[in-house]
Amino acid sequence: MRLRILTGIVITLLIFVVARRISRNRPAELDLEFAGARVRHTSVYEQVGPGEPRIDLAIDPAYAVEPSLVYRVGGAELLETLPMERSGPLWTASLPSLERGRRIEYGFRLVPAGDESPARPVTTRLFRIKYKGEVSPTVLVLHILCMFASFFFIVESVLGAGAILARGEPKEFTVAMTRWVVLFSFLGGWPLGWVLNWQRFGVMWEGFPFGYDVTDNKTQILFLFWLVVVLLSWRSFFGRRQGRDPAPVRVYAWAVLVSAAVSLALFLVPHSL
Repeated sequence: MRLRILTGIVITLLIFVVARRISRNRPAELDLEFAGARVRHTSVYEQVGPGEPRIDLAIDPAYAVEPSLVYRVGGAELLETLPMERSGPLWTASLPSLERGRRIEYGFRLVPAGDESPARPVTTRLFRIKYKGEVSPTVLVLHILCMFASFFFIVESVLGAGAILARGEPKEFTVAMTRWVVLFSFLGGWPLGWVLNWQRFGVMWEGFPFGYDVTDNKTQILFLFWLVVVLLSWRSFFGRRQGRDPAPVRVYAWAVLVSAAVSLALFLVPHSL
């Protein structure tokens, strides 16, 4: 039992580390040569709390290029233009302040210094910023703990299902683990998830059928798969006679493994928070 618990903790930590490393919530880099100068920028990907995101562009030598900041809000087709001010090698400008949950795309329009021809400007790739509200540390910590606990018990359920298939082990342990999976997935995904969504984006729920937010839809799909596991063993799940469960033991074990694989795949999809 101790080995199972230790294995579950190690695998869960590895999953969280991998998910963090592939998260989309990290800055992108712009590094190009233009008009004999090197142009560099580290993107801003979020604005937490009220304020105007400050955008810096490094140009070396600074006098070789005249940049301006271009942006569009939401799905607008036209780009708005803002002038940038020079301070040493840096050119800076600030984007407008928007409500939480809004998105803005920005980039740079580059012109060789002293070039008056309108045919010469070059617009760089666009970067996206999402405006977010402040989140209560208590709610965030509870949400993370619930998600960690949920995946720990998913791993334990996998170990139990594997033992059922490999050695014919009784399913009491696996059923007990799935109870905790359902409990922590529900608490982390819905009550706490609603509060997080409201504080971060100004809405409680953006999953189907009300919206297409990745995280909210991941929560729904994950919970649906584990609900199927519960239905296949509902008598055992609620403490009744195991022999009366709708599915044979091996079918139940395979359902646990499939639900765990789907849960892992969903968890590795970048989080929207």
